[in-house]
Amino acid sequence: MKKIFLSIAVLGLALSSCDDFLTKDPLMNQTSDIALSTFEGIDDATEGNYLSVISWYGASFPLTFDVMCGNGMVGPVNTGRMRQEPAWNFTPTSELGLWASAYSAILNCNKVLAAINQNEFTRTSDVTEADINNVKAENLFLRALAYFDLVRVYAQPYGYIKEKGLTGVEAMGVPIITVEDITARPARNTVAEVYENLIIPDLEEAERLMDPSYERADVADRVATISTPVIQAMMARVYLEHEDFQLAADYATKVIKNGRFRLLSGNNFLSMWKGRDIAPWTGDEFIFEVYVAQSDGSSTALGTYLTAPEEIGGAGYGDVRMSNDLINLFDETDIRYTGLTKTNPRYPGYRWCTKYPGKTGGLQYNNVPVIRISEMYLIRSEAMLRGNAVVSGVSSPLDDLNRVATSRGASAYSTATVSNIFEERRKEFFFEGYVFFDMKRLQISLYREDYDLDETVRDVEFPSYRWALPIPENDVLNNSNMDQNPGYQQS
Repeated sequence: MKKIFLSIAVLGLALSSCDDFLTKDPLMNQTSDIALSTFEGIDDATEGNYLSVISWYGASFPLTFDVMCGNGMVGPVNTGRMRQEPAWNFTPTSELGLWASAYSAILNCNKVLAAINQNEFTRTSDVTEADINNVKAENLFLRALAYFDLVRVYAQPYGYIKEKGLTGVEAMGVPIITVEDITARPARNTVAEVYENLIIPDLEEAERLMDPSYERADVADRVATISTPVIQAMMARVYLEHEDFQLAADYATKVIKNGRFRLLSGNNFLSMWKGRDIAPWTGDEFIFEVYVAQSDGSSTALGTYLTAPEEIGGAGYGDVRMSNDLINLFDETDIRYTGLTKTNPRYPGYRWCTKYPGKTGGLQYNNVPVIRISEMYLIRSEAMLRGNAVVSGVSSPLDDLNRVATSRGASAYSTATVSNIFEERRKEFFFEGYVFFDMKRLQISLYREDYDLDETVRDVEFPSYRWALPIPENDVLNNSNMDQNPGYQQS
């Protein structure tokens, strides 16, 4: 079995003008039918689908949303990168780029799932039904993850649509595509349909199919592959977004009680960010991550974007500094501030993030977290607070909120409020890409004090059309059934 690796430098997201990906052949061409005629080929294709789906997490995906929402700002030695994102200057011809990457990944997952469902592939005598089910579960999870990211980026949030009773284009999500048909011109499904007809059913089936003891063979990093706790953690995240609060709390609890992952503090917490080449198999906070290694020819730009420019040599670009708005949230004793940020004497008054320090001697090689155990505690806290979810052994939302805060050396909160939970998530997951989605889910407007770019978008109110990014122009022009998001229509 090959090692799983991610050629992020090739597949990374960028602001770009994209071809119409819903009306073109998927990346797997016709020869893939031969490759998918055996279980070995299906298994190998699944490894390729990991690369397709998770690639955007190792590129600019996490960083973009933090820069948009006030956690980061352009650095004093900026090379020209990340100047459009804080100004929210997205257009149908210059947008995030996730649409093309995600639909290519979805089409590849669909190819594998179709081959499994048709059950016409050959297999050796040692391949069991459990083996087939595990691989199917992996592809279902990857497809659900891609759709989850698409609907959160290109649509208004589920809770807001439901609360306001929105219909028409304001309630639109993204097209659901489960079969290969290059002649199709799919319309957008509603946000509710994307959750209830695809994301949630895919994750539920993945959980049912996957053997709890399954581990993909011969991989460099176990937490870079899908397991039952990974599926359950994603279900907790999805159920919170879908406002199924009891289910969100229940699934977060399943992951917490699993025992494989635990909250760390002090130097133990800092050590997990030190660019380790292979993650610990137990006792770490990372549930699911992107694994990047120089030996695999893969790379990520996060370290060079974020790392402070050095006095000599300039190892990091320093493009994105921490905003003062973010810095001011931290206690002086908070290890996330004292241990995961740094200054540079050449640029007094500025501070940079050190979550992505590089490994094997290069800033471009970083393991990138997708899900961590601290999120499960904060999901459970929010679910108990907003949905009156009941969790045995947890007396209040404040318990879980303070478990995270005090483990980082921060002061305990006196009360659990939506505002306090949001603030803790902002501190805990800075530059991991959470803040944009948290603000949308909680209907929080963006107000920035530390901002020195286009003043017309210093603040972004919620609600606003801006919270649903534009559909790529070519996908609208070449598909009469595809509606553009309000605010981006062109005459």
